[in-house]
Amino acid sequence: MKSWIFVAGLFVTCAAAAQVGPSSLTYRDSDPFLFCHDGQDIKKNPDRCWWPLPPFTGGTAWMNAPYCEPVDPYGIPWDSDDTASLAQYEEVCPVAITSGEWQGAGDGSTSPTQH
Repeated sequence: MKSWIFVAGLFVTCAAAAQVGPSSLTYRDSDPFLFCHDGQDIKKNPDRCWWPLPPFTGGTAWMNAPYCEPVDPYGIPWDSDDTASLAQYEEVCPVAITSGEWQGAGDGSTSPTQH
């Protein structure tokens, strides 16, 4: 009887772990469309050191800002938000099968609230 409980518990644990997928997105109010399209919010981090390139360039292409290291050896160093947001970009954004365009009013950063 005890082995049945162990097997059932193991099954539930594995099923829960399989549903988690990529870690949760902590930027742009957890909005993957906006984050994968625009990267970090320029209003919250005006000196961001990377930004995503358009999807037609393939994969999770991104560009290093010209005023940051290593492009400019005397430039500003990457901060923890730059590093963490790029890691999340490379983990979360490839999960999308295709990248579409925003269909609502504005650019998507104001729906349902400003983010």
